[in-house]
Amino acid sequence: MERGVTEFTRVIPLPPGIDADNARAKFKNGLLRVVLPKAEDAKAKRIEVRAT
Repeated sequence: MERGVTEFTRVIPLPPGIDADNARAKFKNGLLRVVLPKAEDAKAKRIEVRAT
């Protein structure tokens, strides 16, 4: 049985705090891998806590 190849499109809105300019995607062996890095201002920040 043969299957025709068809085009498929899906649009997914990105959440806030994503660096869309550095997003990457790779399609290999039927698997789509999408990497969405966090924007610098959305990353966790360390805050020093001093005991008094």
